[in-house]
Amino acid sequence: MHSSHSDSLPIWAIVLVIAILLTQSLWLFTHARRHTKYYWFWGIIGLIQCPSPLIAYWFVYIYWPRRKERQKNR
Repeated sequence: MHSSHSDSLPIWAIVLVIAILLTQSLWLFTHARRHTKYYWFWGIIGLIQCPSPLIAYWFVYIYWPRRKERQKNR
């Protein structure tokens, strides 16, 4: 197939995606470093895609522990 220049992604979109992934990865790394022992895992996973790692981290380390604590206090 012949690829024309109009099919390529604009440079600002590439820079935006890189900035979003780096920001997500750094946030996951720093937050996980304070709260878990798997901070390198979360930092690397944060570089792969967005926002699935944030959602998974939220469920595993923020939502479920708080939910268990609320149920225990009832």
